[in-house]
Parts: sequence; C-alpha cells; structure tokens
Amino acid sequence: MNRAARRRWPSRLVIAAVLLLPQLPSAADWPGYEKLTREQVVATLAKASASAPADFYSRNLSELDLSGIDFKGANLAAAVLNRSNLTSANLSRCNLTVSFAEGTNLTNANLRGAMMFSMQLQGADLKGANLSGARLIGDLRRVNLEQAVLTKMDGAADMKNQSMGLMRANIVSANLRGADLSGSDFSRADFSFSDLSGANLAHTKLSGAEFSGTDMRGANLAGADLSGSKFIDTDFTGANLADANFTAAIFRSVRGLDNARTQGARGLPVQMAQQNQPAGDDRVLRVCQDPNNLPFSNRAGEGFENKIAELLARELGWTLEYTWFPQRMGFIRNTLRGRDPSSNRFKCDLVVGVPVGFELASTTKPYYRSTYTLVYVKGKGLDSVTAPEGLLNLEPAKLKSLKLGVVGQTPPADWLLKHRLFDQVVPYQLQSGDPERYPGEIVEKDLVAGKIDVAFVWGPIAGYFAKNATSAELAVVPFEPTPEIQFDFRIAMGVRFGEREWKDRIERLIEANRARIQAILAAYGVPQLDDEGRIMAVPADPSLNRGDSRLRK
Repeated sequence: MNRAARRRWPSRLVIAAVLLLPQLPSAADWPGYEKLTREQVVATLAKASASAPADFYSRNLSELDLSGIDFKGANLAAAVLNRSNLTSANLSRCNLTVSFAEGTNLTNANLRGAMMFSMQLQGADLKGANLSGARLIGDLRRVNLEQAVLTKMDGAADMKNQSMGLMRANIVSANLRGADLSGSDFSRADFSFSDLSGANLAHTKLSGAEFSGTDMRGANLAGADLSGSKFIDTDFTGANLADANFTAAIFRSVRGLDNARTQGARGLPVQMAQQNQPAGDDRVLRVCQDPNNLPFSNRAGEGFENKIAELLARELGWTLEYTWFPQRMGFIRNTLRGRDPSSNRFKCDLVVGVPVGFELASTTKPYYRSTYTLVYVKGKGLDSVTAPEGLLNLEPAKLKSLKLGVVGQTPPADWLLKHRLFDQVVPYQLQSGDPERYPGEIVEKDLVAGKIDVAFVWGPIAGYFAKNATSAELAVVPFEPTPEIQFDFRIAMGVRFGEREWKDRIERLIEANRARIQAILAAYGVPQLDDEGRIMAVPADPSLNRGDSRLRK
C-alpha cells in the first residue's frame, strides 16, 4: 500500500525535514480500506455492547466529525483516523493497535486503558486528553500533549519485539507542557527536542530515554528513574530532581543543573552545570549560514537572508558574524549545536530560515509564507498558462512535447504524478555533493538554455532567478494552497532549544521589523502569501533595487 507522501522543504538546509514533516494522505490514498461515513460509524456503535464491541478493523474513518462519540471499547486496530475530529470522544479501552491518527484532533479525548501499540499519531492534538493506564508505543512526533494526563501508562520499549528495530515511543518535538506523566514507564522513549517544561514526571521510569534538546525547565522529576538516559543540550533550570536516579546517564552541554533542586539525586555529574554563554552576551549576532545558496545566502552577503541578518544586527546595535557550512545533512550539528573548540561556546546562535516545526531547532513565529511555482520562458507557446492548471489545458500534442524539470520528492512531483505527466519529467536531485552547485541552476541555466520547457521550483528560488534573468523573460506561476498537496510553507528562524529568552527577543525583532523584512523579500522576487493563502503585493526595498537588475554579483 502506498503510505503517506512526505512533505518537501525546498532549501538545502532541511533535507532531513523531508522525512520529518509528513504530508498526510487523503482518503483516496488508502486502497483496500473501506471508507465509512459518520452515519455508518454511529449506526455500527448503536448495535455494539460491552460484550460485543464494534469492529472497525482496517476501516477508513479519516476526515470525519466523530466528536463526543462513545466508541464503547471498539476494535480500531489498523483503522485510519487521519485528520478526523475526535474531540471529547470516548476511546477508553479501545484497541488502536497499528492504527493511524496523523493530524487528528483528540483534544480532551478519553483514551484511558487504550491499547495504542505501534500507533501513528504524528501531528495529532491531544491537549487535555486522558491516556492514563494506556499502552503506548508509536510515532508521536510533533504531537500536542499539553496538560494531558499520561499517568500509570506503559510506554516502555518492547524489548521482545525488535525484528524491525527498537519498538519505542517516539515523542520527538512534542509539546508536553504541564502534562502529567507520573508513575508511568517510558523506558527508552525518545523525548528529543520536546517541551516538558512544567511537566510532572515524578516516580516515572525513564531509564535509557533520550532527551537531546529537551526543555525540562520547572519539570518535576522527583524520584524518577533516569538511569542510562542521554541528556544533550537539555535545560534543567528550576526542575525538581530530588531523589532521582541518574546512574550511568550521559550529560553533554546541559544547562540549569545549578538552578535545579538536586537533594538526594544520584549520578549527577561532578561539575553539575556547564555554563553556556548566552547568545549575544558580547553584542555579536552569530548567524549560521550557507556560503553558496542564493537567493538565500552567500559569502558575499548577497542573499535575502544575509540582508535580514544585517537588519537584525543593526536593530540590536551588534556586530554581525557568520559561521559558514553547506546546508545539507549535518548543518545544525556543525553550526547551531556545534562548539568552537578554543572557546567552547556555540559557533552561532541563529538560523535565519527554517520551516515552522523544524525538529532540529526551536522555531520562532513565521516571518513569511511562500509556495512552489512553475516557471517558463515567455514567447514559446506557454503564455496562456497563468495558473498551474492552465498547463493541463494545453493542446495534447503541445503538452506531450514539454520537458518538465522537477526536483524529486517535492510537492510538484506529486502534482505531476497525479496528472500523469511523470513520464515527461527531467529529474533533479534534492542535494548535490558539490558545494559549488546551487538550487537556482534549474532556472538560471537549464530553463533559459532550453534544456527543459518548464521548471517546478520553490517560490523564492523561482522569483529571484526569474527577476534577474537577462537572456530571456520568464513567467512565474505560483501554486495556490490546496488540501490535497501542500505547496506552501511558513518560514521562521531557528534557535537552540531551551533558549526561550533569546527566542523571545528574536520574535520581538521580527514583529517590529516585519514590514522591512517583507520589503527585502519583495526586492528578491519572493512570492509572499497572506494568512488566507493569497499572493501579497508588497513594495520592494528601494535600496536593494536601485539601478541593479541582479541582486547578486
């Protein structure tokens, strides 16, 4: 069965995010799963009883309003619940083994005693839900569990079933602020990059768990078993660690242990707190950047992310410095989370462009939203294409003759596949091992030279290289946001997890300079969408447009 296509982030930075930000499948993407209506679900439950529960095994209940429904301990094993509304639903004692609830609204739902083994919950909202006594192993990336009740749960890794790798609770980049996990077993679970601030983990079994980049400020870990766990870039400020067991735990670059309650705790490092210099303590804005990634950045400072960094530095009254590293796998590890060996301070403190929800950094509120586009050379028989669908309305012979350039594993690739145009595709790689290659080559070189007839690229790349093309006039046609395929992305800035004051400061700078940032983006031809998904008409920054047809040398 064809599972969920993955969301595709266009910058080289977040190649890893291709796998981390899944695009959920629509109901039509589940062949072999009988699709039910709300009325059919209600009718089936009306006939059910405690002794004869309803059986929804391998049924498709996605995108339904099932709020407030009592499932009476139904069998929902292998069922599809993606994007359904299950607010305040009663799923107590239900069997949800190998089920799919990605992007599902489960706020205030009752899941007490439910069997949730190998369940897919990516991006689900379980704020205020009650999961006490449930058995949970599955994928909970980016799940919202704020104020949820997870007491006396069994979330421990299944050490008897390792044929497909370690079966454990994957709770990465989740929101567990104020959640109650007391008395539960989450041994070997992965809480990396999650927010556990203010959470109650008293007497919880967490041996062998991972807490890389986790915010544990103000959390209650009194009496918890954390033996053999891993803490990297973890913030313990104000946490209660009294009588906790940290025997054989690994500590690297942790913060706040000197401000935590540690009476009776075992296994803490002798040097309890590695003091990190706060970002900007010496009035230097250190930015992590790619040296050859126009229109975003380059060493000459000609990208729009360079200009935005310069704006922030001016507003702060600080000096601007860069740490350069190609935006591909290892970028965050070697920049934002890397340390200078001579000073032991972090190499840089800010990534100017990351997608909202990026798992390897704490993201600010977005400062722009853009979309994928198609680009063609004007005057070659495509001028009637003013929307992507216009391409489909060309004469069949003309459409059949086109060479369509697209980067693999991006939303336009899904669109071309959907419309049976994939046999005309000229494929391009997501990333290259050559640091001299850059994303705009598909437009600047191949489209202009006629090697392809249409290029499908991320909006900022399309707008910039079309704006600066000298040998041909190019048309840029944006994709509108659709529920079936996600073409648009909100872009934010990234900081280290746990550095909330620094993040707040950057967000204030963004808000105070939003109009100026938008003007910079407009000068680079970046298609900008408003909250309704419409293209915005934004005046360009005149200082970046004066008598210069190209914003880069």
